[in-house]
Amino acid sequence: MRKLIFILITVSQLFTICNAQTNQKGQFPAGIVYGPKGAYKIDAPENWILDNKSGLSMRLPCVLYIYGYTWQNSPVIMYAKIASTNYENINAFIDFSIKEFKKEDSDFYHKELKTGKIDSNKYVIMDYQGGPYNSYERVFYIQMEKAVGYVVFSARNEEDFNKYSDAIFEIVESYEYKPEYIDYKEDE
Repeated sequence: MRKLIFILITVSQLFTICNAQTNQKGQFPAGIVYGPKGAYKIDAPENWILDNKSGLSMRLPCVLYIYGYTWQNSPVIMYAKIASTNYENINAFIDFSIKEFKKEDSDFYHKELKTGKIDSNKYVIMDYQGGPYNSYERVFYIQMEKAVGYVVFSARNEEDFNKYSDAIFEIVESYEYKPEYIDYKEDE
């Protein structure tokens, strides 16, 4: 009987340790980004973590980083948002973003990398270099019915940008419009 109790306790402890290592709080394979005028779902790219806790102090409820790192020490990061309710048009929001970056850095570089449609909604992928943090960024913008969603990929240097920036295309492939979550309120 003692042997059976010992085995049950050992197995129970082992299960708890494994479960804690594979199910870290706030980390998910996919996430829904929602606001008062739009909502969408994205999946974490292969070898990336989607986290709804680590970016909250920066008002970023959906951040992504490379598996094996944290939001704070990953060589590259991504975050997903919805533009201010003042911007319902993708082109107006991209123009606004470029103007804001140019205010901070007159040498700011931008290039439209790709445009396309998901369902009937236009998307644009832009490459940026410079700005207030002198970073390398690739941004996926998506037009929703009354909002603009976007996911920013950011690297501190060109080498990491070139190595990891194609992960944004996995985000594009996973994108799904989720109107049922527009203006969603979590139960308190």
